[in-house]
Formats: sequence, structure tokens, C-alpha cells
Amino acid sequence: MKILHICAIGATAKVLLKPQIDYLLSRNLSVEVACSPDSDVEKLQQQGYTIHPISIDRKISPFLNIKSIYALVNLIRKHQYDLVHVHTPIAAVLGRIAAKIAGVKRIVYTSHGLPFHDCSSYKEYALYSNVEKFAALLTDLILSQNHEDIATAKKLGLCPPEKIAYLGNGVDIDRFNRDRLDPDHQAQLRKSLGIPDTANLIIGTIGRLTRKKGSGYLIEATAKLVSQFPNLHVLIIGGELSTDPEPFYTEITERIGTLGIQNNVTLTGIRQDIPEILGLLDIFTLPTFTHEGLPRSIVEAMSMSLPVVATDIRGCREAVLHEKTGLIVPPQDSQKLAEALGKLLSNSEMRSAYGQASRQRVEAEYDESFVFERLENFYRDLGVMIV
Repeated sequence: MKILHICAIGATAKVLLKPQIDYLLSRNLSVEVACSPDSDVEKLQQQGYTIHPISIDRKISPFLNIKSIYALVNLIRKHQYDLVHVHTPIAAVLGRIAAKIAGVKRIVYTSHGLPFHDCSSYKEYALYSNVEKFAALLTDLILSQNHEDIATAKKLGLCPPEKIAYLGNGVDIDRFNRDRLDPDHQAQLRKSLGIPDTANLIIGTIGRLTRKKGSGYLIEATAKLVSQFPNLHVLIIGGELSTDPEPFYTEITERIGTLGIQNNVTLTGIRQDIPEILGLLDIFTLPTFTHEGLPRSIVEAMSMSLPVVATDIRGCREAVLHEKTGLIVPPQDSQKLAEALGKLLSNSEMRSAYGQASRQRVEAEYDESFVFERLENFYRDLGVMIV
């Protein structure tokens, strides 16, 4: 049977969807992807994946959105997919409209975090919740990465309760395993990143360089911590995409300079060696403050036996157990973030205990094999024939 995944950008297909696609391919399903053309799409195509480059804007833009729907309808009709599986807010809505117009019998939506959240204005909350309610009418099954979004969907009546289910999120716990690290390689990696030899405590975060990921608050927290921890170093792992609606690189680099902490911070850019970089850290933090599904970066860090400081927003507060696997702090509060990080920086035993508990939690809850099994069962329930 033929399945089409639709998302906005190649990075989503490469980083978030590829493990699921590989699993489905191993189950003798035909799996293809439609998303905007970029370098990640080219890399996936070179690796043998079938990727259809279709421009999908990441914001509401009626003319461009209609063009995307038209292109997707033509693609779906041409290839006669048995199931269309959509991801990311705008692409998910456009993909479901196109799939319905093309007469697809099975339409699935993975919610990587509902697009409205605690920080949304009243108008934004009303707009996006109504869009989700409309799109749910076109959907056979909605899969959520966290339990809180399911409760919210039911409370707001976004869809019938039987139409939404928990998928979760997960990582390859063998790849993200501290026991696999090579000390010599780690020493070389540390040097290549320009981490000073004197740095004896390292904090890291992962995410695209956008304001919403909260790295600006981490920079402010770092400035508050360096007087107490002069040998502290911070790694900001991730880069800026040309399609990001809120470019942030220039602003954050200027802020680092203004605060005088250039020697304490490294911006690594986009990296492929995430397990190894996480292996250099003492603490992981994700100070994001808008909406998340269940952040993969947090799960990756926990799988690498790291304590995590995360914000009190949905997804984050589900993954991180306060004072068990890490600490939960208010969003958009650099002072509270600094206090939590300082607490862990000054207590190696706490870091170790939280890190061990993090690994145990991932093994029990966030092994990607659990996600694959749930997804396969959901597809079977929809009538997808899997060998």
C-alpha cells in the first residue's frame, strides 16, 4: 500500500520523520514525502527516498496556500495513495484539504503540538483552535505527541474523542547512549568546537535559532551565572533556516557581545553528531516558551543521561519530572532559569541522580520502538495492510 507524508520543510522529514519512514519501509509499505524543496530534500533523495518537492509556505498566505493545495491534489491523484499522513501546522491543514479533494480514504494528522498555547492572544487562540476544529472534520485520525493536547482537544471539542489518540515521541536509545561515546573522539570534538580547556561545566540547548526556542533567555541566564561559575561554557546547537519566519542569529550574537560573554558561548550551527555533542554536556536546557509537542531534543538529552532544565509548558512538563529527572521553571524568566541551572551546576550528585533517572524514564516511556508499534497498530485499524 502507498503512503504519503506531507510536511513543510525537508528538515522535518530528515530529523523527525525519517525513523518512522524507515520502519514503515521495513514493513513493506511504499512511503513517499511531499515538502518544500531544500538541501535536506536533496540529501534524502540522494539516499534513495522518494521526496516530491512542493512549495509549502509556513505561514497563512492565501495565494501561496492555494497553489500548494493545487499541487498536492495533482500529486495525490497521480500516485493514488492509500493513506496521507500530515505534519506541522500549515502543511497539515493544506495537506488534509488536498487529500480530501483528491478522495483519499485515510487521512492521518500527527500533531507536533497544537498551534495555540498559553502565550497566544485571544484572537490567535480562537483562530487556530477553529482552524484545528475545521481540519479535524477532514481527518480520520489525529495522533498527539503528548497527553495534554489530547485533554485540550477533548475539552474544546476539537474533534470526537474517538478520533484522537496518543502516539508519543521517541528516540533511538541505542544511538543516544552515553556508553557508546569514545573518549578520544570526545576530546577532539570538544577542541573542534572551541570549548576552552578551562571550561569544567557545560550547558547545552538544541533548536533552530528562533526567538520562540528561548535561547535569548539562556544567554541572559548565562550572564547571571558566569560570576559564580567563571569556567562555565554554553553550547547553542542549531542554526537558522532561510524559511524561518523570525530570524534570530543576528540578534542573539549581538546580545552575547553586549553582555560580554563571547568566551562563554559557542553557537555550533546545524550539527549531525548530536549524541556526541550531548556527551560533552553536564546539563541540558530547553527554555522554549510557546508550544511544543513533546520535544525530541529533551528526550535525546535524557537518553544521554543528562539532567534537564525545561520550561513549564505542555510537552516539556510532561517529559521532565520536576526534581526527579530535572527542574521545571517558568517560561520567559531568565532569573528563574539561572537559579535552576545554578542549583544543578553547584551539585554534581544531583546532576548524576537526575541524569540516571532521565535515562530510566526514556527506556520506559520514550524508546522510539514504542512509537513505531503504536503507529503500525493505528494504520492497521485504518485498514492498511502490513506484512
